[in-house]
Amino acid sequence: MTGWLAGQLPRVMAEDPVLNGFVTALEEVAGSVRDRVDSVEHHLDTGLAAPEMLQFLAGWLGVELEPTDPPEYQRSLVREVGRLLGWRGTRHGVESLLEAATGSRVTVLDNGGVYGNDDPVPPPDHKVVVQLDHTGHLSERQVHRILEAELPLGAQVELDIRFPGGGS
Repeated sequence: MTGWLAGQLPRVMAEDPVLNGFVTALEEVAGSVRDRVDSVEHHLDTGLAAPEMLQFLAGWLGVELEPTDPPEYQRSLVREVGRLLGWRGTRHGVESLLEAATGSRVTVLDNGGVYGNDDPVPPPDHKVVVQLDHTGHLSERQVHRILEAELPLGAQVELDIRFPGGGS
């Protein structure tokens, strides 16, 4: 039986045992590479990725997964971070990311905004207030680490947890 690559050789080359053996060996190597390339979408799909690949994807997106987090939570968080990539550092992005991470309602208050030439610009205020119902299964420290990664350097965070210890 002729393989996919050896089958494309001209007859005179296919009949040469050395050349045919060489092409067959290349075919085996290329076949394993081709199988990996064909399945790359499954490795990058957060619903199907192996735990090691999920860790890699999380690191690539700048998210730290805790080994003790449930697998479905990890998959959901990586999926949400990927979806929100273009919103990073914005109020919407921070609120959505924390909602995904904590399962809590989140409100971010700051003086940031877009102002036109004739609009009055408020004085700079580096304070960002983050209000959430609870931290879910995350600790306050973990929430602060997420905020440090998402907010501008120098932002002073005030974390307001409405129901401490009320998470899942």
